[in-house]
Amino acid sequence: MDTTKPLIYVEWIDAVADSGWAVGSKAEVHPCITVGFLIDENKEALCLASTISKEDTNSRMHIPQAWIKNRRRLSVETKQRKSKGKNLPAVGKGSDNRSLSS
Repeated sequence: MDTTKPLIYVEWIDAVADSGWAVGSKAEVHPCITVGFLIDENKEALCLASTISKEDTNSRMHIPQAWIKNRRRLSVETKQRKSKGKNLPAVGKGSDNRSLSS
């Protein structure tokens, strides 16, 4: 697994498109938030992927640099925390530990 790709949060502005007859229209853009693994970046755009594996990526999005308003690197916690409170039910069990299947 390629764990060298940073996970980033990006706030950006997207273009809006519509079609069909309308009386009047106001100019607008849509603010967006995207979180993904930074696959590539250059002066024109960055490429984020939602999924990475050994050598492949999936669900890539290319965002123009000029559209980006804010970005920051996210840290991923990899250590398992000790649970505070009740133990979670086993998979396939309800909160009262009864089986969910009939």
